[in-house]
Amino acid sequence: MSQETKKYTHLQELKGDLRERLLAGVPDPRRPATVLHTSDCHLGTSACRDEEAAFERAIARARDERVDAVLIAGDLFDHVRVSDETLRWTAEQFGRLACPVVVIRGNHDVVDGRSVHERLMTVTGLEHVRVIDDHDGCVVEIPGTDVVIWGRAMLEHEPGYRPFAGLPEPPAGRWTIATGHGLVLEDGSSGRSSPIFASDLAAVTWDYVALGHVHAYLEVRDHPTPVRYPGATATSRSGMPGVVLVDFIPGTGARPRWVGLG
Repeated sequence: MSQETKKYTHLQELKGDLRERLLAGVPDPRRPATVLHTSDCHLGTSACRDEEAAFERAIARARDERVDAVLIAGDLFDHVRVSDETLRWTAEQFGRLACPVVVIRGNHDVVDGRSVHERLMTVTGLEHVRVIDDHDGCVVEIPGTDVVIWGRAMLEHEPGYRPFAGLPEPPAGRWTIATGHGLVLEDGSSGRSSPIFASDLAAVTWDYVALGHVHAYLEVRDHPTPVRYPGATATSRSGMPGVVLVDFIPGTGARPRWVGLG
């Protein structure tokens, strides 16, 4: 039995177990949760600060919605040489949030000399901000919720980097989010950096797949696991700023919805 077949079978078993529990009158034990998913914020792009304005509105939306976590799926910064002023401003925005923030690296803010994220954390010291630095991938638990997020650090944006390589089976009894920064492609040798092949996605049995890298909002698929690109925060959909809010509903599953930041 192939690895993909094993994962598909595991997903069906999980769904069957949930269906049997519901039919037997046993409720889904997972608590409801909402996560704000964005990517490609590109802070520090230019003096006009359109990206900063959109990011500030995204933070405000997270506060208004009282989300359980904010997930940034790569390219928080436009480059690794952003100014200390930009880092301090970013820290101030994160400081407005009471919920945890999870960040993965994108092709614009990979490790280059001294990591821009290490500089950020030196400036901020914010304990509720977690940058995933494990190249093999790791699971981050969101305190006070049933949500877990898996991601792996991008050390170099190149064809050999596979964002979902090493993704484990989803932890039982949790809302599970797998996140990666790269380009969804059909299977085959493409030569593109950070490819996410169709077979990679087909093997994912987590509740939601949070992507980054594509600057336009894209509904990659809904079943069996919703997969979304939120688009760049400042120009997410038809040039308008926006983010994706993902509601995790007991007995139903993950339900992503795009929201504008006008």
